[in-house]
Amino acid sequence: MNNIFDIKRFGNYFLYDLRRAKNNYGLSLLLLGLIPVILFVAYVLLSLIGLLFNSHANGIGMMPDGMKFAAVFTTIFVVILGAGAKIYGFVTEKRAGSDFLMLPASTLEKWLSMVLVVCVVLPVILFALQFVSDGLLALIFPNTYGSSLASFIDQDFIDGISAGLMEEEGLYINFPAMMFLSWCQNVLAFTLGAVCFKRGKVGKTILCLFGLGILFSTLMVILVGNTNIDTDQFVSFFDSPEKAFSAANWLINIFYIIVIGGLLGGLYYRLRTIKQ
Repeated sequence: MNNIFDIKRFGNYFLYDLRRAKNNYGLSLLLLGLIPVILFVAYVLLSLIGLLFNSHANGIGMMPDGMKFAAVFTTIFVVILGAGAKIYGFVTEKRAGSDFLMLPASTLEKWLSMVLVVCVVLPVILFALQFVSDGLLALIFPNTYGSSLASFIDQDFIDGISAGLMEEEGLYINFPAMMFLSWCQNVLAFTLGAVCFKRGKVGKTILCLFGLGILFSTLMVILVGNTNIDTDQFVSFFDSPEKAFSAANWLINIFYIIVIGGLLGGLYYRLRTIKQ
């Protein structure tokens, strides 16, 4: 058992992995986490330039909320695509990959550390940086930056996602869990691509996902055919709407279990079979 997992050895390796991740992606993550500040500075500068050419302007207007939300989603998209390749892409390199194999840790410990870094550490640091920078801008420049993104999450919204329950329809949706699972699903896919492909890691991963999407769609067409199943038909198949929504939730959970489980298994298999 000690050769497979040792808590002290794993702790040392995890700290080493965090330092390496900071060296490889720390600056990029910092810049992406400060996107609200960078975007605000760019908005102010462009507005000042506009004032020079428009004598009728009264001043710098309030920054549109749509820009803030677009920046956040774009940042998440960029991190999901590039973090795995930047942090663990070295595994496919001959010299660096050989050094990785010689590290005093088991495959399970390396795999677990990798999963924790991309699925837990990355989103926590990214969202913490964005939350703090967005909140400070809203506090310091309320008339130009406007409200923070957190202010859009009112008490009703918090109650809704905390309970995850639409009582009038009997539908249970755990939105925070779904967001976390979606993050894991996507970031693990691109991390797996990073440790499988030697070149063009992101591009080849996207092509593989595109190909799998086409294959899955083709199989669904073959299995389902031209059958059109609307919401009413789906609900009527069960005895009650509650049972129909419960079945839908089970299908969603099974989907995440299969996809994330497959990605975790593929990542472990790749680390176990790496040869330089």
